[in-house]
Amino acid sequence: MQQRPLVDTTLSHHLAYVAVDGINGSWSFPHSARPGRDEKTFIADVLDDLRQRYGFTADKTVIGGFSIGASMAWYTACQQGERAVAMITFSGVFWDPLPKSEDCVADVPPIIHFHGTADQTFPLAGRALSANFHQGNAYDSMAILRSRAKCDMKDARTITLDGIKCDDVPGCIRGDSIMCIHHGGHEASADMLDAGLTAIGFPR
Repeated sequence: MQQRPLVDTTLSHHLAYVAVDGINGSWSFPHSARPGRDEKTFIADVLDDLRQRYGFTADKTVIGGFSIGASMAWYTACQQGERAVAMITFSGVFWDPLPKSEDCVADVPPIIHFHGTADQTFPLAGRALSANFHQGNAYDSMAILRSRAKCDMKDARTITLDGIKCDDVPGCIRGDSIMCIHHGGHEASADMLDAGLTAIGFPR
């Protein structure tokens, strides 16, 4: 892992850091630009292996990801969210065409998503990579999971994580859905991760 600060921050919160990767550094989730293996099965196999070998249970497993890895995390939360206690992602969401709310499991985990207004690699509004592949809109993606998790939009409030104002929607089936929009670009920082892990119940 070249992003060593993210590893060290995770360890400081008394969690193991498990780095999984796609083939040739990419992922073949639905509508991605690089088709390949069945990632849903691969992720399920990884989680099964971690449980069998190390005793990692869903209540201690946090899904995470950055950029295209964040997109993979979003599809994992949608397809098998019951396998994790929460999700923390940076600068990546679903791809177009977005899944429908009913395409996802009802057991969507609590979410904290960080995204920058100056992100040109995976903009908040998404972007076309070619005629056939298009990154999705971050707000629309969040709305899908909030709808599936039956979050209570009327009780939305503003909280602050790592100095960033975040939209916190409570009343979801399993916990809050939080979206943090900062003024930076395509990034995942240790400070954001630190604040996110604390917020979902894993303090230092």
